[in-house]
Amino acid sequence: MRFEWIAKRVVGAAVLVWAGLAILAGPAAAQLSGDLRYSRGYDLVPNPPVAGRPTTFVLYGVYPTGCGAVVEKSDDPVAVRLESFASCPDSVTTWAESFSLGTLAAGTYAVAITLTMERPDSGVAVSHATLNFVVEDSASSPPPPPPPPPPVPPLLVGATPSPWPPTPNVPMALIVQGFAPFVCPVVSAAAVIDTSHLALALSPGPPCDVDTSGAWSHTFELGLQREGHHTMDLAITLDGDSVVHLPIHFLVVHDTTGWGPPPDSLDHVLSSGRPNPFVSESRFSISLDGAADANVAVFDLLGRRVSTVFRGRLKAGTTELAWNGKHDDGSRATAGVYFYRLEMKGRVVSRRLVLLRPQ
Repeated sequence: MRFEWIAKRVVGAAVLVWAGLAILAGPAAAQLSGDLRYSRGYDLVPNPPVAGRPTTFVLYGVYPTGCGAVVEKSDDPVAVRLESFASCPDSVTTWAESFSLGTLAAGTYAVAITLTMERPDSGVAVSHATLNFVVEDSASSPPPPPPPPPPVPPLLVGATPSPWPPTPNVPMALIVQGFAPFVCPVVSAAAVIDTSHLALALSPGPPCDVDTSGAWSHTFELGLQREGHHTMDLAITLDGDSVVHLPIHFLVVHDTTGWGPPPDSLDHVLSSGRPNPFVSESRFSISLDGAADANVAVFDLLGRRVSTVFRGRLKAGTTELAWNGKHDDGSRATAGVYFYRLEMKGRVVSRRLVLLRPQ
């Protein structure tokens, strides 16, 4: 998995030492000591750190319930707060965050780190660790490596049977969706080959209004399907050249007792964004028969929380909400694809929004 990290800022030409750093004398190897729960690794960029260049600390790990989001983080002191979700319809199983340590002088440093995880099952867990590392003299260091490539969204995001749950006596459809490696994709040559093979082709279409979106979707009509577990191979031809084979699994059941609400059972509750795409603000509504606690937030394609729109108790009736295309700190989000997500009564539904560049 590739993570995107960029040093956040360089202030003037002076060498900075943050208040959260203590210069020490010691060995040159970078080492993380302490019990930092839910983390699985770390890195320094550049590695090794070099005097006179911005240094970034990258920390990554997993969510204990299978998915979640980064709620907030701080560079000085180094701290990150994570939330692990109770239900995971569109799982983002791992997290990553970068912290700017500033431009440092040659020497040995210690950075105190705090990680806070909000768990739906056991409350808040706080853990601490210390990172010890050495910043090398720039005269003896090689040139910095090129920056890593940007993260690539998945070609196939998911496959959802319709109706839910699928039963052997009702014709079913399979809705597949994902992101193409190019903008404005067009789906063509879609076909149900046989009972275990599907195929479609993706190619760049004519210029579209959203130049940052590679999202695509298609619905396969499968008709009546036998009861039991099904595995299908989806062959996606990209731009008339390479073919990618992706597995799709679904279960057809005769007895729907105990299945609970379908994953899209909040579809009638959360409206589509309007306008969409948008530049300055997109509005949407939540319609409830009775009052309920709810959490509405906006996430990017990597599952990182961008903005908290609402958190609290919604009244019965229709509540109008909006996202202004900005982060919680007031800075404008970059143009691209986002998802606004409603979590309520242990269920989740999300809708796609596309933020355009201002003219």
